[in-house]
Amino acid sequence: MNLKRRNLVLAVLAAGLAVPTALQLRADAETFVDISRVPLLFDGFTSDNLGSLRLRQPKAEPPPVDPANPNAPRVTHDELVLQKVDKGWVLGQGELAGAPVVKERVETDILQHLRGIRADRDTLVQQNATPAQLAEFGLDDEHAFVVQAFDATQTRNLIADLLVGRDAALGQAGTDAVRGVFVRKSDSTDVILYEFDKGWRRDVKNELWLDKTLARVPTEKIQRFSLRNAAGAGTRFTFERRDGKASWHAVEPPPGLGALRQGEVETLIQRLGFVAAQDFRTPLNKAGNLQQLGLLPPQLEFEVQWKDGDRDRTLQLAVGNRLDGKNEFYLQTNESPFLMTWAAGNVVPFEVDVKAQWFDPPAPPTDPKPADGK
Repeated sequence: MNLKRRNLVLAVLAAGLAVPTALQLRADAETFVDISRVPLLFDGFTSDNLGSLRLRQPKAEPPPVDPANPNAPRVTHDELVLQKVDKGWVLGQGELAGAPVVKERVETDILQHLRGIRADRDTLVQQNATPAQLAEFGLDDEHAFVVQAFDATQTRNLIADLLVGRDAALGQAGTDAVRGVFVRKSDSTDVILYEFDKGWRRDVKNELWLDKTLARVPTEKIQRFSLRNAAGAGTRFTFERRDGKASWHAVEPPPGLGALRQGEVETLIQRLGFVAAQDFRTPLNKAGNLQQLGLLPPQLEFEVQWKDGDRDRTLQLAVGNRLDGKNEFYLQTNESPFLMTWAAGNVVPFEVDVKAQWFDPPAPPTDPKPADGK
C-alpha cells in the first residue's frame, strides 16, 4: 500500500470514529457544569455599588402579646448594620457606630456567599414550599437568618435579600453528609441548597466583627520614641536612631549613668509590631470624666514615630486606670476616636523603670596616678 492510499484509509477511519465520539460528547455534556454559565441567585451582584449591609437574627424568645395590638408580628430580631467607607467597613449603628470592622470577614462571610449562590435545577430542593415546609428548612420568619445588601444611593435600594436556614447536614453523619445550608430569596418560597466548603459566620454580635487592630508598626523603620510612666516619676524619656544606624541613643540621657542597653530597648520596640485593643468601650466624646479614668493626665504615655514610604507616621498611646475586676486598662490612641481597653499583659512591659533597667551603672572612678607614675 503506497503512502497516498494509506492516508486515504486513515482519513476514512477518522471520519467514522468522529461521529460516535461527537454523539458521546453531546450525551455527556449534561454531566459537566460550566460554572460561568450557571444562573446565580443574585445574578449581577457585585460589591462595586454596595453601600451597606444589614444582618438580622431572630431573638430566641418571642415578645409578649400586646393586648392593644394582638396582630403585631411575633418575631423580633437582633441586628447588625455595616457601612462601607473609603477605608473598608465600619459599624453602621449603635453605641459603637463608626468603629472599624474586619473587611476580610465581610468578604468571606457575606459578599462571597451573595456572589456565589447558584439557582438551577441541581440546587433547587423544594419549589413553592408551604409555610410548614419553610419552617422545616429553617426558612420561616421565626428561624431564618437574614442578609440584606443596599446600594450606596440616598434611597438605599435593596439589591440582595437572602434568608439562610438550617444546616443541610443536621442529623446526618459520615462522609456522605451534605455540607451547606438551605436558603431562599425573601420574595420567593423556592428552597435552594447552597453547598460550600468553609464555615459561615452567622452572628450579629459586635465583638465578632470589630477590627481591634490599632497599628502594625514596621519596627525596623522606627526612628524615634518616647516613654513616660509612674516608674520614672513622670519623667519623659526620648530615644532615637541617628544617621540611619540601628543603634539607639537617648535624647538628653539622665546624668550620672552609663551606656544605654540596646537589648532592653529592642525588647520593648518589638512589642509594637502589632498593637491591638482588648475591647471598644464607647466614643471618647461620650466617655465622661477622663480624669476619673486616669487618662487626664494619662498614667502612662508612649509615642513612636516611623517612616511609611515618604510619609511620617506617629502612634500615640495613653493608658489610664485598671478596670475594676478586669486585667485591662483604659486606653486612648490617636488612631481611634473611641475609648478602648488594653490587656494588662501589654501594659506591664511599658511600666519599666527606665533609669534603673535601661542604662548601665556609672563607671567606677579611676584612681589618679602619682606624679612620678609609680
